[in-house]
Amino acid sequence: MKAKNISYPYPVLGNDDDVEGKFDASFKHMLKRDNIILKSRFSLKNKTLERLIREKKAVYTVEVECPSTFYRKLFSTIETEADFVLSSTVVREHVSVGFFIRATETLAEYEITGCHADYEGFKFDVGPGDVLALGGYTSFIAEKDFDPMQPAVSSLIAIKQGNKDVGPMEIDYSQDKIFIKLSRKDHKNYSQIKGQVTIAGVLHSSIVLPVLADAIQLVLSEDEETQERHWFRRLEVILRHQGLEGEDPLISAQKVLHGPIERCLSGLVETAEADE
Repeated sequence: MKAKNISYPYPVLGNDDDVEGKFDASFKHMLKRDNIILKSRFSLKNKTLERLIREKKAVYTVEVECPSTFYRKLFSTIETEADFVLSSTVVREHVSVGFFIRATETLAEYEITGCHADYEGFKFDVGPGDVLALGGYTSFIAEKDFDPMQPAVSSLIAIKQGNKDVGPMEIDYSQDKIFIKLSRKDHKNYSQIKGQVTIAGVLHSSIVLPVLADAIQLVLSEDEETQERHWFRRLEVILRHQGLEGEDPLISAQKVLHGPIERCLSGLVETAEADE
């Protein structure tokens, strides 16, 4: 889960070192024909917040937001395991999911066990809906055909003809897909061989692999100029689901493409043996 540290006027668990303890959330989603099931699990370790939830003065909340449709909704529960359902018509493409603990009523003179020394001796007025703990953020793609473990490269990258007769390929990261622009000469040759099975690995290794590695570097560095693009968000989900967020971008790109170097060499061997 990604965390976003924000400045609050009172101590919040999970916000830097404001409060000792732990608040974690695990999440899975299931895409059905007419709805989406959000399966959330919470783990909390802080006596004050545990008590407030038992007393229903605070709740676990799941915030769902879809930039494509402007949908935003909060789901809440006092249970450590809960499933929430939303219509599949209200979200599209990238969906962001955040996890919090929020107050359900006014908490006058609020204080929390394990708070940082900077907050000791102070009491705060917390209102309904105010955040008491942060559990991080995750996201998913609301598209039944999208599989982050077996992603179609075509959902991220497209190869097309550029404006130059000859020369090196150019990369455009500014669109919803990454566009690899080949010179007219290169694109003509590419068009003649792209449908051949034995050539697929060669194309992935020589054209797609370096571009994907560079794109992964942009995702890991949270590049501000591209992070709102569909390819960025899809690649972010792919890396998280495949456990590649801590890997070297070039290694990650090879894993996402399922061994392009091996397939490239195997294809070249098949071609050489056929020629013989």
